[in-house]
Amino acid sequence: MRSWIWRLVTGLASACAAAAMAQSLGWSQLPGAAVDVGVGANGTAWAIGTTPEIGGYAIYRWNGSNNWEKIPGSALRIDVDPHGNAWVVTSGHAIFRYDGRQFVAVPGAANDVGIGADGSVWVIGNDAVGKDYGIYRWTGSTWARMPGAALRIDVDPHGMAWW
Repeated sequence: MRSWIWRLVTGLASACAAAAMAQSLGWSQLPGAAVDVGVGANGTAWAIGTTPEIGGYAIYRWNGSNNWEKIPGSALRIDVDPHGNAWVVTSGHAIFRYDGRQFVAVPGAANDVGIGADGSVWVIGNDAVGKDYGIYRWTGSTWARMPGAALRIDVDPHGMAWW
């Protein structure tokens, strides 16, 4: 799956497939393409590109004006914490977080990651629960199993997970 990268410049817009419609609603197309994007509470944007690498696809951080900076590493899923640091999940289900200089391993295995503006980190695990997977919340040192099962997750500004 390949998606073009868009951002809303002004106003609000509903999802639409046509570029002309998106532009008329205040969206502008950024350079590049991505399979996943994440934006932190501070506005820092990261993307999983479309260039295959071992572990998924190349990882990029928006420089704030006109280009994506390639960051060493690869992944399939991404989200960004309130400090602008990415958390990623690789094709091997490994979890990594960017510490400002490099990606460091986080214990556990996941299929997706979501982060709230309050810093709450949630993942969809790698443990099958019917047709879905377990849901986990980061405690700061380990993952706490939460009720339910899902395929994808995101987190609102108050740390409440949506799946």
